[in-house]
Amino acid sequence: MQRMREPTNSVVCFGIVAVLIAILCTPLVPSASAQAAPEVQPPAAQAVLQATPWGAPVLVSPRNGTALNHYPRTTTLAWQPVASAVSYVVERQYLSGSAWYSYPAVTITGNGNSSYTFDFVGDQKGRWRVTAFDGVTYSPPSVWWTFSYNTIPQMPTPVLTNPANNEVFGHYPRNITLSWKQVPAASGYKVEIAFCDADRVTCANYAPVTITDPLKSDYTFAFVGAQPGKWRVTALATSGYRNGSPSGWRWFSFTQ
Repeated sequence: MQRMREPTNSVVCFGIVAVLIAILCTPLVPSASAQAAPEVQPPAAQAVLQATPWGAPVLVSPRNGTALNHYPRTTTLAWQPVASAVSYVVERQYLSGSAWYSYPAVTITGNGNSSYTFDFVGDQKGRWRVTAFDGVTYSPPSVWWTFSYNTIPQMPTPVLTNPANNEVFGHYPRNITLSWKQVPAASGYKVEIAFCDADRVTCANYAPVTITDPLKSDYTFAFVGAQPGKWRVTALATSGYRNGSPSGWRWFSFTQ
């Protein structure tokens, strides 16, 4: 009877050893919840991942001529990395009156460190450029790119009310009244109107109309012909504000 039990014990032992070997040899796979999500790069950071050949750095953002209005005036300058560069020299200037004044130049070390963030001085124009350094020689500097700040509050964009977009009129004479909601604290409004060919691509503009009565939120005129037209309105600012952005264009047309 004793010999009958020994093979069973041996099988059990071999089975336990096999299970332990399988566990130890199986690679560990993290669960989906434990895996880190891929980092999402902002557009500027994505753009600077591609290196350029040795030479003047290629600037990325803010784009040349960009108008900025956020506050604080924290500004990130970004450029494409340059092959073989070990550092970059960033030059910044601000315009005061008719003269440009320089910040101290900043050296950014590391080939892939192709951005620099700082707080700009005020509501005025600035400009910047970058030079690459490969440890021995400096590249030519990039071109100067400009930006500007205006952090004064902006008037809201008017909401157009009448006529509805793409409304069609058949009456003659072609008198039409354009109206919009009043913008609180606006000093007046600028109304822009255009008449267009049937394709709505080729258009000609009427002279802009300035309404100086802040309580008036409509404008009546005689349209030029049996064709499409479009219009939009901008709120004009009072002291301490700047003009709003124009509304989107709204279309109408006359059949006769």
